[in-house]
Amino acid sequence: MLKWLVGSVLGVGGALAFYARSRFHLPALISPELKRRGLLRPPGSLPEPEFLTRCIRCQRCAQVCDTRAIRLLPGSSHLADTPVIVAEEHACNLCMRCGEACPTGAIVALTAKSEARMGTAVVDNDLCVSANGSGICGACYTACPLRGKAITQGMHLSPTVHDEFCVGCGLCEEVCIVDRDKAIRVFSERRWL
Repeated sequence: MLKWLVGSVLGVGGALAFYARSRFHLPALISPELKRRGLLRPPGSLPEPEFLTRCIRCQRCAQVCDTRAIRLLPGSSHLADTPVIVAEEHACNLCMRCGEACPTGAIVALTAKSEARMGTAVVDNDLCVSANGSGICGACYTACPLRGKAITQGMHLSPTVHDEFCVGCGLCEEVCIVDRDKAIRVFSERRWL
């Protein structure tokens, strides 16, 4: 009996610790700029109205995310406790475990990285050191899981994003060497309702 009680207490403690970790720093990241760029959901997420109807806020997607890319939105609105990705902090590595873990189909299990449609990366040529001539980088190209298709390089390793192939994982944004404002950002058509 004592062993069961200790196991139960430890299990609840572990769940609470995970819940706190998955929300760490997120309120500060919900800035007007982040809202302007759209809501970045995990790969395989249904269209937003259907996603919100099906998501039961079980947190399984965040629990299986090894890179801690999936965070839970804080607050008490209808978006609270739903999964979101803040690419500049932790991008999605497209492991697709979130879709496998989702019990309701709010996140569909995908079989290929190219099937994901989370958003689209956009390069700011004024900020990109390769594009503006102030240096040579190539970090975004190197990080892209679909390099050569979703992103290609031109003169001085200047990146070009190809919308039809970019899945919006955000790995390019996470590794961008530009400190203040990233030179490449992921935008999503999903709006913060």
